[in-house]
Amino acid sequence: MKTKISGPDRWTWFSPWVIIGSVCILAAVLAVLAVKNIRREQDFMERALRYQADILMEFLEAGSRTGMRGPGGGGRRHIQTLMEETAQQPEVLYITLVDGDGRIVASSDPQRIGGTHRLPHVAADGSLHRFIDTPQQAFEVIRAFRPWSGCNPRHRNICMERTAALGDNLLLIVGMDPSPFEAAMRQDRHQTILLFGVMFLAGAAGFVSLFWAQHYRSARRSLLDMERLSATVFNQMPAGLITTDLRGTVRQTNTAARDILKLPGGIPGRLDELACFAAVRRQLERGAAVLEEEVTCCAGGDTVIPLLVNASVIHDGEGRKAGYVFLFTDMTGIKQLEEQLRRSERLAALGRLSAGIAHEIRNPLSSIKGFAAILAKKVQGDENARALSKVMEDEVNRLNRVVTELLEFARPTELQKRRTAVKEVIEHSLRLVESDAQAAGIRLSVDVRPQELRAEFDPDRFSQVLLNLYLNAIQAMDRGGRLSVEAERHEDEWVLQVEDTGCGIEPAELPHIFDPYFTTKPRGVGLGLAVVHKIVEAHNGEIDVESSPGQGTRFIIRLPLGGAAACPSPEERRAAPSSGKTQATLTASEESS
Repeated sequence: MKTKISGPDRWTWFSPWVIIGSVCILAAVLAVLAVKNIRREQDFMERALRYQADILMEFLEAGSRTGMRGPGGGGRRHIQTLMEETAQQPEVLYITLVDGDGRIVASSDPQRIGGTHRLPHVAADGSLHRFIDTPQQAFEVIRAFRPWSGCNPRHRNICMERTAALGDNLLLIVGMDPSPFEAAMRQDRHQTILLFGVMFLAGAAGFVSLFWAQHYRSARRSLLDMERLSATVFNQMPAGLITTDLRGTVRQTNTAARDILKLPGGIPGRLDELACFAAVRRQLERGAAVLEEEVTCCAGGDTVIPLLVNASVIHDGEGRKAGYVFLFTDMTGIKQLEEQLRRSERLAALGRLSAGIAHEIRNPLSSIKGFAAILAKKVQGDENARALSKVMEDEVNRLNRVVTELLEFARPTELQKRRTAVKEVIEHSLRLVESDAQAAGIRLSVDVRPQELRAEFDPDRFSQVLLNLYLNAIQAMDRGGRLSVEAERHEDEWVLQVEDTGCGIEPAELPHIFDPYFTTKPRGVGLGLAVVHKIVEAHNGEIDVESSPGQGTRFIIRLPLGGAAACPSPEERRAAPSSGKTQATLTASEESS
């Protein structure tokens, strides 16, 4: 299983500072737009007030021209009347006519006539507008008063003369009331501020929402990555793992847990159905820590699996108990290694003891054998005595063979490995027991795949392994049967199987068949299979046995190919027969024929 952990993406740069900066920029833009909008409205108000003032000024100049052409001559009284009437308009605060020194010549307010009006500098042909606060807030428009400018050329001189009678450099001042416009501007300003405030909040909310969405996506992606990583670790870890709630209901199991327990119906839904874990759970409920506790679990049938269990309580975010977790490993392999270690230690001790005993026994055996030979010579006329001396000599020879086997077993195994054809070693060893097999009516078969299979091993020592296995098989088939030898290559190792159809081995005896001096034969010593096991281990191999009473026994040996054993030479390939199987069948009937 491959797990992909996503790296930085295009949203990585989207930090809170970017959000703050974006909101500030948005606020600045909206503020600039609001100020521009307020200024635009103020300019519009000033233009509107100026336009109204200009209309009134044109009206007063036109009325003055009309009066000047009339019988009364359009004097100051006529202009005063026009100003008073015109000032009755609600948007007009006052109208004043002043001379160049600021003296009021005429005014909509007669009480101000003769007074002064502070004037800014106004060009002779220009105009001026301004806001003033005294005596009240007003928008003043000031320009030169020239009623003759629009007169008919025939009456222009008359208009100029009558205007000059009022004063020099006359200026017309119109004070407009800006309050209606200002009220409208304030309302519009409030609406603008409200609008831009809403726009700011909407934009800021959009940026914040975008940040939250990005943060949510990032958090969700990180959570998914963690879930994938946790699932990968959970399922790929070699140790079994089971989690339950407080009531013992199984919530999660990984692949290793199912593989280790090997339950026919799978892992049950409740932990109480697994007695070994239920006991551990009760310890957790009592508050006891469970660290590396060895338990045995029944995996169905007669199979018992030793487990090393570590268990703990699961707590939620608030520190309350939420369930239990059980982490366990299969101790079968470790138990087997421990048993092999103990067996090796026993064998080493037994070997040293056997070597000492053998040396002590062999010396007197020579003397006993010599006395038996002397006795046989002296009692040549006594058949009973000769028979007894012959029995004594045979037993001495047998005991000497046992001592030799003891010494052989105790001696460290020294191997002379070389690249050897497997088929040749098997066939050579079978020829050594061929006559015994024929006498017992046993069929022999050989199957080597591929036929040119070669490996690095000690052919002499391995022939000793095969001979021991063959002889045991022949002795187990006292009524005839079949002895088959198969060898094949499996990747970087080769597997040899020796199978017979004899009486088989009882299940209770299987764990001890490789122990020294363990035998079920009346006259056996019990060192044959122990020597086989020792030689196989010296080759860094493994040997297993499968047997059923009454159906036969199969020994399985696994050895490394080693070196260039997997690559036969071209000559060996050309010399190899085309058939993949060689079978030899020898029976007593064929021998007699």
